[in-house]
Amino acid sequence: MDSSLHKNYHDEEFDPRGLINTYCYNGTNDLFEEVVVYPITQLFKTFSSGRVRGETLLDVTAGPLAFQLLTACDFFKEINVIEFTDANIREFEMWKNKEPGAADWSHAAKIVCDLEGKSKEWPGKEDKARRAVKRVVKCDLTKDNPLEPVLLPQMDCLLCMYALHVVSNDHKAYRSNLKKLASMIKIGGHMLLVGTYNQSYYMIGEHKFFSLSCDEEFVREAVCDAGFIIENLETMPYKSTRDYTDFKHVFFIIARKKDKKIHSTNFTFVMKSTCKTTD
Repeated sequence: MDSSLHKNYHDEEFDPRGLINTYCYNGTNDLFEEVVVYPITQLFKTFSSGRVRGETLLDVTAGPLAFQLLTACDFFKEINVIEFTDANIREFEMWKNKEPGAADWSHAAKIVCDLEGKSKEWPGKEDKARRAVKRVVKCDLTKDNPLEPVLLPQMDCLLCMYALHVVSNDHKAYRSNLKKLASMIKIGGHMLLVGTYNQSYYMIGEHKFFSLSCDEEFVREAVCDAGFIIENLETMPYKSTRDYTDFKHVFFIIARKKDKKIHSTNFTFVMKSTCKTTD
């Protein structure tokens, strides 16, 4: 099928709860390990190591997902969530406000608490994450100020998960969108980027949605071009034979925002050496 005929993230056929039900519950699909467990594990390892620290975190995630916040809330006092559609914002706010019929993330809370060695504390984990979320703001990356009319201070950490390749129409837009998000992060702050390689579509119900196919080389270059030094990059292969989607790997990148005052010769060295995987 011609990818130009695929529906887009902003289309009204995009069903927020359908996304959650299709990809985020164990037993409903065989993508649960890649889509949910892998990012949770990587985030826990990253935050608990002390490698990424700060007071404020900006979450930019495709869809009204909350499982990533169940780990972040233990390490950041303030979480700001930005989303791209009214329907996804409404679905997320249902969870945040504990409204009847809201999505249940208790299964993810149990995974997080098991990783923490506090398996009995999972009942309170979602409430802790809810309290940490201070704002939910609509974002339009086609604008110079994507959060207009809201103005947020620069954050210590950006968590961008599965978003860029579903809201960017082409590689030029991906680079531009990443730079706009990078401008919201402090110098020396970190970006945690979770995404997929070589994904051209994903299914929600009977609808096939567009995803921008990106390989590792392109993602590395885009991250470095946006002003970051890649400190670590890990991947997990997609093992499913189902046709929900066609990505090949999930990746997890830890990147630090460079100081613009870095001397040009040092910058050249960074681009050639530091934009490689490091541990």
